[in-house]
Amino acid sequence: MNAGEAAQDRPATRSKRCGEHGQMTVLIIGFTAIILLMIVVVTDISKVFLVRRDLDATADGAVLAAANGLAAIYAQPAADGNAELDPDEARRLTADYLNQVAASNRFDDLDWSTDVNGTTVTVHLTSAVNLPFQPPGWPGTIAIAADSSATVPIR
Repeated sequence: MNAGEAAQDRPATRSKRCGEHGQMTVLIIGFTAIILLMIVVVTDISKVFLVRRDLDATADGAVLAAANGLAAIYAQPAADGNAELDPDEARRLTADYLNQVAASNRFDDLDWSTDVNGTTVTVHLTSAVNLPFQPPGWPGTIAIAADSSATVPIR
């Protein structure tokens, strides 16, 4: 037997399997798409979370400013002897605080309201968050809200 015949009799160690050519490319493209989608989702959720946290802190500061201001400058006592809080003064104190911290510059489409119920002051803030990434079919803006309440100490 010569070398040529031995090579022909040897079984092929590498056989081509039909239909498996290029499968790694499909897997790489698929995993890349999944990873990019995860990055987009995590980035958008993080942006909403951070803005919501800042809006919560601003609402807390606004309600504390209103409650402390009302505690210092009480309105007339009511017929039952408890002091009655002035809703207009609560709104003015809230507006002063929001202007002082430049809230309208920090939040898009900022809207706010102040309610007084008994000795409790409540501040409600709403804003819009523009998402960093907008995949097709997703909204580009998310509405968020924050509420904060404080009780005015009556002495």
